Amino acid sequence: MIMAKCSVCNARKGKRQCSREKDWICAECCGATRKAEHCQGCGYYRESRPKRHYADVPRFSTKEMESDLQLQSYADSIEGALCLWDCSHEMSLRDSSMLGVVEMLIDKHYYHELGTSLTDDSLLQEGYDIVNRAISEDMADVLPDTLVRILGVIHFVAQRRTRGGREHFDVLQQYVGLRLDTGTHLKILPNNGIMGDR
Repeated sequence: MIMAKCSVCNARKGKRQCSREKDWICAECCGATRKAEHCQGCGYYRESRPKRHYADVPRFSTKEMESDLQLQSYADSIEGALCLWDCSHEMSLRDSSMLGVVEMLIDKHYYHELGTSLTDDSLLQEGYDIVNRAISEDMADVLPDTLVRILGVIHFVAQRRTRGGREHFDVLQQYVGLRLDTGTHLKILPNNGIMGDR
């Protein structure tokens, strides 16, 4: 069976049948467009996470990050894991999904939200699991406050750069690259070539 394109974005494969759209949609558009008045009763519908002011989360300044190579390497681990997640979806994810994953990590490490699953959105859960594994492997000795402030600045920069598409993801793919293993990154070049690990 040939899978149809998402009826909302017309870019990714539609893997979920949407009763509201009466057509197939991708997981990202399902999560971005669902509303209680239209989607209650659907197996994919879940109540949204509590509204939080992520701009108020403590963060390093961009100058502090630029002047500290250790902090940069920690941020690279997180952002490289996000790039790996994006690459596994053929570089089609939007910045809103990245922000969702970073917010889930802030919910865990700053707001101390408990539970192994912070979302019922399978796409965001996948991204969260990839980044959480990178944090466990690369940042086990990092103080909780330091981790929160790194997540805070990553969120701040992504929020500032995005225009609703994948502007921040594209910059990360070019300058950070994919985190493949502890301390190993590959950069995807503009012509889809690959530059060696760094």
